[in-house]
Amino acid sequence: MSANRTPTRPEKVLLPPATRRVAEEYTYAREDAPIYVKFKYMYRDASNYKQNGVAVFSNHDYLELDEIEKQIRACLQDGERFIARQVHIRERFFDTLHEDDHPWHEFNGLDTTMQALYDPEHWNQKGRIRDINEFLVDLEAAHRAGWDETLVRSDVAGLQEQQKAEPKQGKNNLAGDDSG
Repeated sequence: MSANRTPTRPEKVLLPPATRRVAEEYTYAREDAPIYVKFKYMYRDASNYKQNGVAVFSNHDYLELDEIEKQIRACLQDGERFIARQVHIRERFFDTLHEDDHPWHEFNGLDTTMQALYDPEHWNQKGRIRDINEFLVDLEAAHRAGWDETLVRSDVAGLQEQQKAEPKQGKNNLAGDDSG
């Protein structure tokens, strides 16, 4: 082997155009900075106040954003709502609750990013940050099990129990009024 030999860049693999675009962005945006997937979501309370959240996942398989979004929406309630804690995403509830608040977070879309990986709830529970494929598996598992409105911060769960009990109490009072 010659001492003057310079290293060559590996040959490019032929990929479908959209996948190739993502892979090229990933590889060549900055040689040392990979492209990750930013999952954007929010909590919108009953008064329409919003609190945004994000999680940033690796994308080792170079999945296309359109395909990821399609898979996400297929798992969500009505294609947009989910229980954050059930998929190990940070809850974005406000500190003060109102009587008509709810436990649902809304999916707001995806972006590519060079921001650092960010998945704090999963890190706190499992000690690592997920790849987007792992997050999709968690969404699918939650969807199959059914979105559980009780898997939320304790005060939000208590509010849900109150809201469910109130209509029953109202029906019982009306039934009692008719018997007199």
